[in-house]
Amino acid sequence: MQTDANWLQLQTDITPYHAPLHEAATTVVDEKVSNYPIFVAYAGEDLESLPGIFVLEVPTPRALVWTINVTTLEELVARQVIDREKVDPFRKVYKEHPDAFCFLIIDEAGGRFGFVNQKIGQL
Repeated sequence: MQTDANWLQLQTDITPYHAPLHEAATTVVDEKVSNYPIFVAYAGEDLESLPGIFVLEVPTPRALVWTINVTTLEELVARQVIDREKVDPFRKVYKEHPDAFCFLIIDEAGGRFGFVNQKIGQL
């Protein structure tokens, strides 16, 4: 149950940060790094092994601080976070959410993907 709570809270926690997240995702696409920017949200100590490039920290009223990195589908495949056989299905789901940020949330329960609407108030 805590895993669902973390995912739901993250969606609220990042609301004030949509502008820098949008800028990071747009830069990844505009610079032709990837058509599939993915944000990694992590609330732990071992930041060295996180994929991607640091974007921002999101403090919460729950004494939790999310570290948000931006990475790409290609990097997650290279790191074997996403199986090569799952790339096409992942792309299909990704394209079904053109107005959303794709997140890989990592917490005590492991990692899982989700989408957060880029429009404030439309979680």
